[in-house]
Parts: sequence; structure tokens; C-alpha cells
Amino acid sequence: MKRLFIFCIFSALISPVIGQELTLSGVYRGKDIYVQNPFTNIEGAFCITFIMVNGEKIIEDPATSAVKIDLSVLAINAPVSIEIHHNGGCLPKILNPNVLNAGSAFKYIQIMADDASITWVTTGEMPGEGKYVLEKMKLNGWEPIATTLGKGNLDNNQYSLGVDHYAGENRFRLKYQYKEEVVISDDFDFYSDLESITYYPDDKIYDIISLSRPTDYVITGDNDVVLLKGEGQDIIVEALPYGELTLIIENRQETIFRPEPEIIDRPKKKKGKKN
Repeated sequence: MKRLFIFCIFSALISPVIGQELTLSGVYRGKDIYVQNPFTNIEGAFCITFIMVNGEKIIEDPATSAVKIDLSVLAINAPVSIEIHHNGGCLPKILNPNVLNAGSAFKYIQIMADDASITWVTTGEMPGEGKYVLEKMKLNGWEPIATTLGKGNLDNNQYSLGVDHYAGENRFRLKYQYKEEVVISDDFDFYSDLESITYYPDDKIYDIISLSRPTDYVITGDNDVVLLKGEGQDIIVEALPYGELTLIIENRQETIFRPEPEIIDRPKKKKGKKN
């Protein structure tokens, strides 16, 4: 009975230090992992016994309360598998596990519009190759109007693109594209108090249409076939067909007419009488 009692005490002493394992996996995004390493219930002993990265032991018996797992030897987007072996009765804490996320953490934090630009803040971008496309709602649907490359940082990134607004309501959205992944923002609006664009002449159009300020335009003919598309203040139409056409500016349609030129018969010269 005495032997059994001694064995039970000995077992109780060693049970808190039976090895356990904490695991983490993902992809390397250019950030290191930081782990909180508490003391065990044994005086002076830290919790973590050793750490393995992709099957290789890189840290053993770290005698510090904060452990940095250096992943810089890995290539960006390389798979990462981390095993943190530790004593029982204590539990290390991974302080920044999200840095190994493969992109699912991407989100738009804030989007703002003013008279001249669209500004936005995001987080969780993938490194390299990503881009943003700013789209505007037009009569024929969403149309890309500007693009910019992503910075590729996991932390917050801020961007700004200049825009020309239409008079009145303007509707936009952003698309973040990374390889096959596309993340579209919610639609957002901006109301501009600009005066509506006018054009001259407003009845019969011959060779040129002059707008009151530069903008993007589309001219269509029969069956909504696009005949001319561009951006500017003066629209050269001398190559367009005659008849009724449609001018699209600022998401509104205006009917214009290009008449056929008049053919003027010159009077015939009278033949002089011979003497």
C-alpha cells in the first residue's frame, strides 16, 4: 500500500509536463509568427519545449516569454505548417495567427468619394499581382473607368483615384482581383451639384458637336449600334451616317439629327450665238 501511495504522488508530479502540441498552418505572407510563452507550474521552466516549421525543428527550449518564429527563409505564398510542442499544464498563445491567412481575410474597411476622387482602405491583400478596378454604373451596366495595382500588404492599404463625376447621381463600385479571386465592394453613390452638360448645335448636326465641358460620350445609330465612342469636349461626326442618331452623355440619351447635304444645281451657261 505504501508503494502504491508513493507511485501515485510521483505520477501526479510528472503529469503536468507530459508533452502536448499546438499547430498552425497557412501560407507565408511575408510576416513572422509571434508566440506568448508562459511559465509552467515548475519554478523557472517555460512552457514551450521546441518548435517545428514544415517538419524541421528550428527552436528548442526557448527561455523567453515572447518567441518569434522567423519564416523569412520561405518564399511568398509558400505553405507553412507550424508545430509548437509544449509541456502540459500550460498553453502557449499564438499572437498573430491571421498573418498566415491565404487571402480569405481580405475586406474593404472604408470607401469615400468627394468632388474629384475615390479613396478607399482595405486589409488582407495578397502579395503582388493584385489590382483594383473602379467601375461606374452607366446605361449599359457597370463599366470600368480606372485601375490601380494593389500594394500587397497584409495590413491596411490606402488608395485614391481621380474621377470626373456626372451632374447629379453617380454610382460606383470597386473590384479587387487576385488571380482567380474577385472581391466586389458594395455599391456607393456620390451626388454632384455640377450643371448638366449642354451641347451645340442642338438641332442639326453637320461636322462637329461641342460640349459645354469634357466628358465621355457614345453615339449610336439604328438598333443601338455604337458608331462612335470616346472622351473629350469636341466630337467630330463628319464620318457618321446621315439621319437620326442618339448621343449618350452623363447617363442620358439625346436625339440628334444629321441631315444630308443639299445638292444645289448650278445654272447652265447659255451657249453664245454664232455670227
